[in-house]
Amino acid sequence: MKKFKILLLSLLPAAGLCAQNPLLVLEAEDAVLTPPVKVKYVNGYSGDAYVGDNDNGSEILFRNVYVDKEGTYEFRTYYTSMFIRSIAVQTGFYAPVVIGMTETTEDWNRPPVGMMLSYIYLDKGDNTIKITPYNGGGPNIDKFEIWETEVKMPKPEKMKAAYAYDLTDNAAITIGGKDISGSALNDNDEYTVYDLQAASDYIYVTCTDPCLVTGYLFSEGEVTSQNVDSWSLEYSVDGRNYSQLNSGGSTRYSAATLFTISRQPHADAGKAARYYRIDTKGRNVGEIQLFGIPYYESADHKNFPADITENVDVFSNVIGSPLGAFTIADERYFNLFDRDMQRKYYSDESPVFNVEVELDKPYRLDYYTLTSCQDYPERDPKSWVVEGFDKDWEAVSEVNGFVFPCRYATMKFAVNGTKLYKGYRLRTVENNGADSFQLLKWQLFGSDKPSSVTKPVTEGIDVATQNHEIVITMDSDGFCKVVNLSGQIVYESEITGRVNRIPVPPGAYLVGIIVQQEQVVQKVIVK
Repeated sequence: MKKFKILLLSLLPAAGLCAQNPLLVLEAEDAVLTPPVKVKYVNGYSGDAYVGDNDNGSEILFRNVYVDKEGTYEFRTYYTSMFIRSIAVQTGFYAPVVIGMTETTEDWNRPPVGMMLSYIYLDKGDNTIKITPYNGGGPNIDKFEIWETEVKMPKPEKMKAAYAYDLTDNAAITIGGKDISGSALNDNDEYTVYDLQAASDYIYVTCTDPCLVTGYLFSEGEVTSQNVDSWSLEYSVDGRNYSQLNSGGSTRYSAATLFTISRQPHADAGKAARYYRIDTKGRNVGEIQLFGIPYYESADHKNFPADITENVDVFSNVIGSPLGAFTIADERYFNLFDRDMQRKYYSDESPVFNVEVELDKPYRLDYYTLTSCQDYPERDPKSWVVEGFDKDWEAVSEVNGFVFPCRYATMKFAVNGTKLYKGYRLRTVENNGADSFQLLKWQLFGSDKPSSVTKPVTEGIDVATQNHEIVITMDSDGFCKVVNLSGQIVYESEITGRVNRIPVPPGAYLVGIIVQQEQVVQKVIVK
């Protein structure tokens, strides 16, 4: 999920600067420091101090770095290091920029210092700047300078940690008995915020099927100091009695934290549940995501739901390469379709694989799921293609650079296929770096009925914004409801088959429109 832009720049200042003096000087010893990095006092450095022991886990953080205009700034880092080192510099919630040294210095712990240069993007007003060592230890840091520059860089995208799918997507979510499903709380975007009205209210999540949660993502939205570590997640088998789930590890991202839970096959079966609740300690919510696997109690170990491969004789109608390990345990490709949580497909003969299944009749594919195994994330598929067979293989889904959120995570990938295929193939392109691969399950879901070729009436609906208004253009009459991201209804009325203008205050809204029993929901931002 992290994206880095690599910059290896000269030690010499850029030409054409707009100023002869730095706009800001940030002494490293004045930052908020996360160990092992620490302040060391030595004469000759700026302020007679620097920060050293800049090893893995270190963080140098500056808050409230003020600039009066948004845009590109030159960022100079003054350092001492007898080895070539690099640092990652992150401003706000934008992707970090990696700065690499081109020269070493004479000594680790005394001047003269070297200087490495890069460009960063700052928002108007207060900013946070976080500096961490990259790919091992970083140099010792004396100070940083921010300069005005004539260099222009496009505004970078904010880093996103939220996944496009999680278990709450198909769940009912309530607060105080009020249904808030589809709100900013679970729209798979940590930068939209749901404003909690009462600090004591639990957020209840009712899943459609029993599942064993193996990871979760919490976010407060676009705030620099996340307090999600104090939030709690509980589960209930009966919907009345709740027990707390505790994470075994966490990964912090710009505006969210991903927590993981260690599970053992069937040992935690008693914790598989439809009912979950979250206590945010009164903090507003940018995003709540739950990850895990469907888990059905079954005497024949069919713990996953049935799919369109249910009636397939896998020993006659499935072909895979490599075959998979079959020495100490049976880990052949047949296991992808047996719905048993304890059996996987594994081989150390290759980092990639192909598996094709011939169905009992043609099906169109609506979506498929892949489930990660209990261990070794480096073996997970990272990029792959799903293809349907009709005289030749035709791609129906391509995924690149995917990283599973945790172990035992069933992730859903939409296809919205319109064509019926008798066979489907999963062809992986790369994994996360191991010489071997593994995958717990590959399930396919769809229908043996072709999709309707009739144009949906909702395709005649256009939703836009203009001059503090939501503008809805329709071909037919219908009904419209507009809610803000706190779940409050701001407009609810019949609308006609023409241009409809709805004045609203600036903000983010969900616009729901029903025409002839078909519904479309669209999120809009009114400025």
